[in-house]
Amino acid sequence: MKKYYLFGFLFGVVALLAIINYRTPFFQQEGGGWSVGYGESVSYPQRIDVSKNSIYSIEKLKAQNDSTVFLADPFFVKEKDTFYLFFEHKKNKTSADVGLLTSTDGKEYQYRGTVLTQKFHLSYPQVFKYKDAYYMVPESKQANAVLLYKAHRFPFDWRICDTLIANVVLVDPSIYLSDSLNILVATDYEKNMYLYQADSLFGKWKLHQKPIALIGTEARAGGRFFADKKGLLLPVQNCTNGYGYGLSLYRFSFHSGSYDVKRESPFYLKANENIAAFNAGMHQLDIQRLDANHYYYVYDGNRLKNTTKHLNVRGPLKWSYLDLKNWILKK
Repeated sequence: MKKYYLFGFLFGVVALLAIINYRTPFFQQEGGGWSVGYGESVSYPQRIDVSKNSIYSIEKLKAQNDSTVFLADPFFVKEKDTFYLFFEHKKNKTSADVGLLTSTDGKEYQYRGTVLTQKFHLSYPQVFKYKDAYYMVPESKQANAVLLYKAHRFPFDWRICDTLIANVVLVDPSIYLSDSLNILVATDYEKNMYLYQADSLFGKWKLHQKPIALIGTEARAGGRFFADKKGLLLPVQNCTNGYGYGLSLYRFSFHSGSYDVKRESPFYLKANENIAAFNAGMHQLDIQRLDANHYYYVYDGNRLKNTTKHLNVRGPLKWSYLDLKNWILKK
């Protein structure tokens, strides 16, 4: 009888590991340098065919700045006839600055150099216009805070003007501001996405009464909120096949002081084996409506460093546990 119990137990363990491996493989390939792509459409795209769009590659930037390691996390704003594309510019192994590309037609970009550097690592430079001034909320986790910067000579001369959230280590903060709703989401290292709210940009940012929006392998923002008639869409990273593998779109619906979150477009972007620059993954998207029939978007992706696969046991086990926890909490 004991042999049957042992056989059943071993079979259950093997089956569980097989399921986990199917969702989040134990053997994963390593990504290399990141590049930026961009395109446009006449409506919000159900899918983005990145093969038809332009790429500002790591090689192109390296020709302008030979210390470039990668460019990633693109956000853009359009002011008059110029596109300003801000990005994480990593030039060494330990830290990164905020770099700038500009274009007058949205097709050909020119490198304009570094617009913000600090003693700590900077990334995810979400730039936005608020009451006729330009602000930036980058990832500033090494400063132990979510910081707000203001441009005193746009697109240059960025200075800290406020601390939105103090004494926290959060990654990829994404902010949305309107007359009726002001929210910010950001994620800790345990893969909990927290939602904060305030009465204005310079108000007191505090955790929502329902503080955790998402948990697990899809719980880290990957771009700017987009508002439509149904509510808010947020690109969220999917890390089931390693960091930066893909993006899904989540719908945030607010009502009666609370909100619901629903996965609306699984793997809206992901690794594309037919495009060398993006064959390891894609993890950032900024899409905006410029006018009635003109949508513009920027995104990033990285390439495989080599064809070797590395064993990662702890990651898939932890991520599967967190995904199960998230599923149970939502029931």
